Amino acid sequence: MTGPVPGWRAVDPENLILVTLETGTVAIELFPEAAPAHAAQIREAVREGFYDGEYFYRVVEGHVAQAGREFDMAIAAWPTLPFEAEREASAEGFAPQGSADLYAQEVGHRQGFAVGREGDSEWLLNCPGALGMARDTDPASGSTELFIPLQPRRYLDRNYTVFGRVIDGMEFIHRLPRVDPATEEETNALMGEDAELAHQISQYRRSKLADNQIQSARMAADIPVDSRPAYDVMMTPSAEWEALKTSKRDYAGIPALAYTPPKVLDVCSLPVPARRAGE
Repeated sequence: MTGPVPGWRAVDPENLILVTLETGTVAIELFPEAAPAHAAQIREAVREGFYDGEYFYRVVEGHVAQAGREFDMAIAAWPTLPFEAEREASAEGFAPQGSADLYAQEVGHRQGFAVGREGDSEWLLNCPGALGMARDTDPASGSTELFIPLQPRRYLDRNYTVFGRVIDGMEFIHRLPRVDPATEEETNALMGEDAELAHQISQYRRSKLADNQIQSARMAADIPVDSRPAYDVMMTPSAEWEALKTSKRDYAGIPALAYTPPKVLDVCSLPVPARRAGE
């Protein structure tokens, strides 16, 4: 077994969810420090097999991919969660992005997660690949339904609890066929007294979502060590991260450019790198 790699940290298998789709496996790192109740409940749901055989039932081009169990009756047994969109956090361990931001007083990264800050208040950002909790109008109405932004959706910052991010396999999320959630008519038919119609609508809905099925979701900690995928994430702050940011904001060395862009870097444009351990 190799030791720690300078500038990188190992992902705790208790915070690593492996979601297997038809096209490949998506690795998601939870950030319980930001939203402990959300992280705990999603771990429990994964371990109970809640997402196995379910679907990304709402995939909107340029917006989000939403997964779980589409209908309220299917999630009624799960308690709703407190609103954990932001928290108090010290500046220690925060790596400033170094560029002005349109949505937050200051942005940067903490342990590889994109965050915004204002005074001592801090929140995770809705950058592509973030893991957020879908909910109804009440901010404290989320329980099991997850969303992953396909593009930056920064207007959602501080409005929805974000508590993780995709660290590998985001391409498989992008490949999901776009699909709208069930219509009101379909939902009413599924919940109505006409059993035959409900069965027909159910079969129709399953066929429509077939390519978006979640084959399984597992906590890495529950997989035997010798077959468990392991990941490292570039440390933030670190010299390696600062060097990478510098290389991505300075285009002066590209001779084909007629105009040299300013040395700025949007916080969502450069995800903190993650890689399979040993690679």
